[in-house]
This record gives sequence, structure tokens and C-alpha cells, in this order.
Amino acid sequence: MTTKQHRAIDVMFWMEVCKNTVLTIVKGSVGIASGNKALLSDALYSAGEAGSLFTRQYQVWSGKGSPTESSEKRKKVGQFIALIVPLMVLLGGLQLAISSVKVMIKADPEPPHISALIAAVIAFTFAELWFQYEWRHTYKDAERSIMKRYFEQHRYAFYTSLLVLTGIILSMIGKSFDYFYLLYAEPMAALVTSGIVIWRSYLLITGHIPRQEEESFVDTYDYMQTVQRVHGIVTVEHIYAYEREEGIHIDLTITVNPRMTVAEAQEVAERSKVLLMGRFEQVSSVQLKVVPYQSEYPYKSNCDLAERETNTLLQ
Repeated sequence: MTTKQHRAIDVMFWMEVCKNTVLTIVKGSVGIASGNKALLSDALYSAGEAGSLFTRQYQVWSGKGSPTESSEKRKKVGQFIALIVPLMVLLGGLQLAISSVKVMIKADPEPPHISALIAAVIAFTFAELWFQYEWRHTYKDAERSIMKRYFEQHRYAFYTSLLVLTGIILSMIGKSFDYFYLLYAEPMAALVTSGIVIWRSYLLITGHIPRQEEESFVDTYDYMQTVQRVHGIVTVEHIYAYEREEGIHIDLTITVNPRMTVAEAQEVAERSKVLLMGRFEQVSSVQLKVVPYQSEYPYKSNCDLAERETNTLLQ
């Protein structure tokens, strides 16, 4: 993945975070002021979307540090964030679901306030216009996998907001025309939306729990062959590759000439990262550790292969 593609993905990420933050503030503030459960559940859905974006992006950032940084500490922090954010959204969804059931048990549920309808219409229109703009401008040159994932995210958000808007409208119609049973449309929409929030939060939590047994199933042969051809690397001590939502993550340890300086070893590591992420588009992050080659002297180094017929990849 090139530097230009990384910058484009970062722009997409921050635009999505801003959109979901604005939607959360608008729907949440009006929902709290009017006491509308459906609007609050929709705001919680937008907040969960923003949290999941930060969770995935932090895992990408955690794999881009230099070999001298504390990668293990960053990894633990990233795992904590990946669990605590969807867990808080899940608990909020549970609370709204219970509140919606209590409202439905009442003999005479109250109709939604007009401000809830206005906020729902504004938020729905804003989200759809934002999507159309991004789809035609920001995402038109993006990779197919990124476009597909963005379209799936928008589709779920679209149906959720449409469900909430329909529930509010039906409840207001029931109040205006004395259709008693239509008053339950708004708390029913809140209950269904809360269920969607709970389910998606559960998927995020289970998706970010480390599963070590699945890491060995990803074939690392091509990655190892590519790294071993980098000029300056002696051996590849270990290499693991496993899938994440944003792509494949590679964790490897390489050995270099013990007479190298720290700056030279770091340069070899950076060349290895650039080569892996540039040659394999599915690779989203690389976590690399450099250690000196430990063996009885003399040791084998591909630095000595420059004078031979075997070609090496100079980055």
C-alpha cells in the first residue's frame, strides 16, 4: 500500500469519524431533551460506529511503529480500547432496550415530540447527502474492498435511521388520528434499534478478542520469501500473519549483522515494511522486531551476496 493510499485512507477515516460524531451529538441531544428512546438508540448506533472506526484504526497505527518503540505496550492498549468501547455501547443498548420495554408496558404511551421528528429528518438527510458526496468524490478512486466495506456500513446505518424515522412518524400519526396501537411504533423501533446496537457491539467484541489458534492458518511463505531477499537481513527468526477487518497483519522478527549500528538496523526494518506493504496490497500493518544474529563466527549474511550472481532487492 503506497503512501498516497495511506493518506487517502486517513482522510476517509477522519471524515467518517466527524460525520458519526455530528450525528451522535444532534440525535443524542434532541433525544435526551425530548425523552425519545428511538432517537437515543439511533444516536447510540452512530456513537458505536465512531468507536469501531477508532478501534480498527488504532490497531493499524499500532503496527506502524519503529522497532525501537514499545510495540507490546501499544498492542495491549489497543486491545483494551478494542474491548472497552464496544462494551460501553453494548451496555447502553441494553439499558435503552429495557427502557423501551417499560414504555411499551404502559397502558398509554406518550407520542414523540415534534423536535424528535425534525432531528430525525435532519440527521437522515445529512447522512444520505454526506454518503452521496463521499461516494462520488472521496471513495471513487479507493480500492474495491474499501468501497464495499464503506457501502455495507452505510447500508446498516441507513436502514437503522429509516426504522427510527418510520417509528416516530407512525407514532405521531397514531396520536393525530387516534390510532392507539400506532403509539407503540416508536418504542418498538427503539427496541429493534437497540437490538441491532447490541448485536453489532457483540460482533466487535468477539472480533477483537485475540485468537492465537487462527494465526497459523494464514500462509506466510510468500511473505518470508520476500523479506529474506531484503539486503541486510541474515535470517527470519519467526513470522506470523493473521487477518483483521482492515487487512492482513504481519508480525515478524529478523536478524541482522551484529556489527550494524542501530540506525542501519532500523533502516533495514523500514525497507522490509515498505517492501511487504508495497508488494502485497492485502497487508495493512507490519510489526517488526530486529535482533542481532547470534551464532558462532563466521555467520552467513546476505550482505555477502552482493558479489554473487544471486540478485537482492535494494529498496
